[in-house]
Amino acid sequence: MTTKLAETQLWQRNLASLIRSGLFQRAEIGRSSGLYTVVGVYGDGSHSAPLAKYSDSRRATDAAETANFMAQSGHSAEQN
Repeated sequence: MTTKLAETQLWQRNLASLIRSGLFQRAEIGRSSGLYTVVGVYGDGSHSAPLAKYSDSRRATDAAETANFMAQSGHSAEQN
């Protein structure tokens, strides 16, 4: 359980940093080595390194939707 918590905190810190950079446009879901990944898409169309990896597509979808909501709604990334 502690490992999951640490991974979640790292995911949130990476996402907050990406959103604060002002270059983040949206999050997308991809696949890598059999896992669903959540990556950030920059303004120039390039992709970030995977922010999170999940074995369940629903968790990846939820994470991407949360990231997109925070980036588009003007909410502070630290509020998550």
